[in-house]
Amino acid sequence: MSDENQAEVQEAQIDLRDYWKVVLKRRWTVIAFFVIAVTLVTIFTLRQTKIYEAYASVIIEPYAPQVLGNVREVYNLGAGSYWSNKEYYETQYNVITSRTVAQKVVQLLRLEGNKEFLGIDTLPPEEQKLFMEEPIDYPDMVRGMLEVEPVKDSRTAYIKARHPYPKWAQRLANAAVNAYIDYNRQTRQKVTREAAGWLEAQANELRVLMNESENKLVKFKKEKKMLSVSLEDRQNITSQRLMDLNQTLNRVQAERISLESKRKQILDIKEARLPLDTIDQVISNKLIQQLKEDYVVLKKQQAELGAKYLPEHPKYLVVQKKVKLIRKNIDREIDNVLASVESEYQAKVESERSLKRELTKVKAEAQDINKKEIDYNRLKRVSDNYSSLYKLVLKRQKEATLAAHQETNNIYKLDSAVEPIFPVYPRVKLNILLAAVIGLLGGIGLAFFLEYLDNTIKTQEDVERYLQIPFLGIVPSIKLDPNREDSDMLAMRDHYLVSHPKSSVAECCRTVRTNLLFMSPENPARRLLITSASPQEGKSTVVINLGITMAQSGSKVLLLDTDMRRPRLHKAFGIQRGTGLTTAILGEAEMQEVIRSSDVPGLDIVPCGPIPPNPTELFHTERFGSIIKELSQTYDRVLFDSPPVAMVADPLILSSMIDGVVLVIKGASTSRDMIRRALKQLKDVNARILGAVINDLDLESREYGYYYYRQYGYYYGEKERDATTG
Repeated sequence: MSDENQAEVQEAQIDLRDYWKVVLKRRWTVIAFFVIAVTLVTIFTLRQTKIYEAYASVIIEPYAPQVLGNVREVYNLGAGSYWSNKEYYETQYNVITSRTVAQKVVQLLRLEGNKEFLGIDTLPPEEQKLFMEEPIDYPDMVRGMLEVEPVKDSRTAYIKARHPYPKWAQRLANAAVNAYIDYNRQTRQKVTREAAGWLEAQANELRVLMNESENKLVKFKKEKKMLSVSLEDRQNITSQRLMDLNQTLNRVQAERISLESKRKQILDIKEARLPLDTIDQVISNKLIQQLKEDYVVLKKQQAELGAKYLPEHPKYLVVQKKVKLIRKNIDREIDNVLASVESEYQAKVESERSLKRELTKVKAEAQDINKKEIDYNRLKRVSDNYSSLYKLVLKRQKEATLAAHQETNNIYKLDSAVEPIFPVYPRVKLNILLAAVIGLLGGIGLAFFLEYLDNTIKTQEDVERYLQIPFLGIVPSIKLDPNREDSDMLAMRDHYLVSHPKSSVAECCRTVRTNLLFMSPENPARRLLITSASPQEGKSTVVINLGITMAQSGSKVLLLDTDMRRPRLHKAFGIQRGTGLTTAILGEAEMQEVIRSSDVPGLDIVPCGPIPPNPTELFHTERFGSIIKELSQTYDRVLFDSPPVAMVADPLILSSMIDGVVLVIKGASTSRDMIRRALKQLKDVNARILGAVINDLDLESREYGYYYYRQYGYYYGEKERDATTG
């Protein structure tokens, strides 16, 4: 993982203490935003026009009173069912705040041209005239003043009205209730009257159609000769006749079949020349049986007489004559029986034929009736439909006419509005409270936003988190008298540690020195390159202060000005730069000749010398390398004042020749990105980076100084004041 990725991971790992530090650091931003927000909201709230609210209550019943019992209303005053209650009540709330009801309120209160209602009664006449000349939508104005608030789990609702004048708020609320109740009643009556008129027109039209259909039905019955007996009766009669004929025909057919069987038996006996006495009809005939008995008796007498007398005897002849007569009667009666069977058979055959003809005739008549029934039923159905519709519409028309005269309503006024005493708007306490909350949250948000935009290095945590290098310490801002000249201020700034040895600046520089000395005891960094990422970050000041503190600790220190583009060490110590490092590198002077001593014991300076056209080329020379070795043997510490890394390649070349690099960062000024680029350049040439020093950090700053106040500002500040006053 790269250094930048590690920095980003650590940047994401922030705890609540970091947030609290951000708030403390930018507390004045939070306070300022809070005060401004509360002040502006308070002023705005107090300047707002006071609005008063009055409210009246109504009861909205889901069902209208049933005055006429079971008479159904044309316009239902209510929901009509449980499931439609919600939609019904929502509709009623919209009706209350509708333009129609608002127009009725305007008419009831005569609001058009009312200056007091418009709130212009206190204006000068000229302004009132100009205001009245513009078109005013009074219903829309009233709608904006009305509001409906339903009462939960009840059938009541509050109708609220708001107005700058309390009495007008009361009037508007009461007028809205009256207008709504009147609108509901008038709407029902209007719809009912319109429905009654429409039903009357429909009834008249249906009456004409009903009469026409009845006339067509009568004409049809007259043409089909159905006036005396109804078609249904004729159908019943015909059906009964068909049933009777079928039954009779079946009976006759059965009898005919029976007779036909007997007739066939007689014919078979005659054809076989068998005695006819064996026929059932003959056997069952009582007369023939009586004659046969008489015949038997006479035959017996004849036999007895034949035994006594001769065949010519008168008695025998009398009996013989009687026997023949009886035989003749028997034969005649047998013939009569056979003739009756034949006659009855023929009668049955003829009866069967007649019945079949009659049955065919009745069936044809039934089919004709069925054909007539289709036309009859069609005409009757039309007539019945028109009659039913006419009766229904006529009944409904009478109900609607009766309902139109009702004054019933399902809306009742519960409480009238009273004149309000206290305004409901603006809500001063609530607005100030919200402003305080929003101001506090907004201030904190602004603080974090500014913190997010601020990507500079300010604290030790910033160095360790974002740069991943050791933190050596800080160099506080040096406070000087602004009335002094610039040259005096520069000299005093550079020698501040000499004149203020017990100041917080001096103590901070000593801390940096100590951190450098104890960083690597086994391999001490004797040659230090002091550089920065960009110009004007105070690296020369750090070089001077660090050199003074090291010299004061007993080390022999040399300050080497290697910034051959904008050298400054000679100005700080008030020496000429006619001869210096560049002179020694070019061989025009010995190194001992360009070393200058300072007022600080143990501290020497080598100025830059004449500025060369190609400083980078000089650092590549063997002479420069030998000079560094020579100086390292002579001095305990050699501090190189180098140009910025981001500007030129000089510090990159020098970093390969020295023991370590100290990166100077101007507190709350240098961006993290620029420092990261400088570090990357140094690491690319394998430079040994000892750490970073935050320079010119104002410990008294409200924005950044809190972090170091207890560490440096408070303790050393008190110590310095004690020293100056003691």
